[in-house]
Amino acid sequence: MNKYEKILLLIVCIFLWSDVYAYAEDYISIIGNVRQPLNLSIEDIGRFQTVQVQLNEVMKDGTFKGVFYYKGVPLRTLLDTAYIEKEESAFSKKVDMAILVRGRDGKEVALSWGEIFYRNSNDIIVATSASPILPHRSCASCHDKDFYQPYMEQFSRDIGFPKLVIAGDEYADRSIENIASIEVMDPRPSKPLKDKKELFSSGFTITGDVKNEITVTDLSPFPRLENRVKTVGEGKGFHGISDYSGASLKKILEKAGIKPDLTTVFYVSAPDGYYSLFSYGEIYLNSNEESVIIADRVNGEPIKDGGKLLLIPTEDLMADRYVKSVERIEVFTLK
Repeated sequence: MNKYEKILLLIVCIFLWSDVYAYAEDYISIIGNVRQPLNLSIEDIGRFQTVQVQLNEVMKDGTFKGVFYYKGVPLRTLLDTAYIEKEESAFSKKVDMAILVRGRDGKEVALSWGEIFYRNSNDIIVATSASPILPHRSCASCHDKDFYQPYMEQFSRDIGFPKLVIAGDEYADRSIENIASIEVMDPRPSKPLKDKKELFSSGFTITGDVKNEITVTDLSPFPRLENRVKTVGEGKGFHGISDYSGASLKKILEKAGIKPDLTTVFYVSAPDGYYSLFSYGEIYLNSNEESVIIADRVNGEPIKDGGKLLLIPTEDLMADRYVKSVERIEVFTLK
């Protein structure tokens, strides 16, 4: 091969590499348990109906990354387009499924199916643009420049799109930039439901990726919570309003020792094989301690119908992630 052929080959290789690189940078894939896998560019995402949310980007460690209006498409809309489907199973509900979002920098975060589909969908979006929300007054009037300048610089920082924005989280750690893929997962393919004449468990065990495996049969060691809940199910509709008393699942999990990992999920099951899945973020990045509770009393009386302990995600708009007679909580990561 002469000098000119080598130069031509190098030019061709550079062109092909740059084309592949552009494709990798510009597209996100929606894969996994979906009927129609998708590869979407930012332009493709922009063709959907867009919404706007505000995100105060404060991380759990106190880092401030600005305040922005983000415009994009609800993640639910994209997942509906890909059409989530489970492996064939007697347990057809999707309440035990998870979504793993990966960034191009390798960062990963897990979401539960329930927090996407049983909440207002505009709170979780794939953003394609942002505009800063700047203070109306100069910070110089009350702070030294050395104090406020690093904060002000965040408003003009480069933001990597497409970006996952979870406006409902108290902290923005799950709002990752430069999304590469969104994978729908069925992490524990369900076994058929067991026909139990009387559903009951005396308590539940927390197992898996924990520091201390514990069994909980009594909620008295934990701070008592009172919560009024409207029960609306997808299948059977409105079931009334009830006053539940119990403890925060977050407080119970803290006793077991949970590592701060954004890919961690909690797999909750009952003796009859009913399952629900919850993400680390919806429990640990939520400002509401009562977002998921374990109840042992309803309307002032011990729970009898459906077992001793009942798990209730109080912010869900549907009751299908409730787990009666909680028997086991398995903690694991989706990495």
